[in-house]
Amino acid sequence: MASLFKLSVVAPDRTVVEEQVQSLNAPAFGGYVGVMANHAPIIVALKTGLIEYRDSNNQTHYISIGGGFLEVSNNSAIVLADDAQRSQEIDLKEWETRLETARKALRGESTTMTSEEATHEIELAMNRIKTARLR
Repeated sequence: MASLFKLSVVAPDRTVVEEQVQSLNAPAFGGYVGVMANHAPIIVALKTGLIEYRDSNNQTHYISIGGGFLEVSNNSAIVLADDAQRSQEIDLKEWETRLETARKALRGESTTMTSEEATHEIELAMNRIKTARLR
């Protein structure tokens, strides 16, 4: 059996995951960061992207995050995410609608969002849609 470490993924409104896992891949600004048991201590900033982890039963799980930080120390990894959703929690129709709304705003068809807000919404929506399709 592979060595395990504790993974906690926390969003402002809730704890998304808290369990023993075999491995973790998280989207850092310089590229994905891989973590396994007994990893050296690190703290890294995370960007919008996909967290992938393998649980103690070797099952792969996916979480969409909108940025945050990862701290690894003492055989534990904590992700403090700006927002996070597990793949099975994502409402695909909602995010497809949000993507289209943001695209319209970026084209100037709507004035409810600034270009910066629309660009961020597009990035987040595309990530959520990708994550939802990995179920």
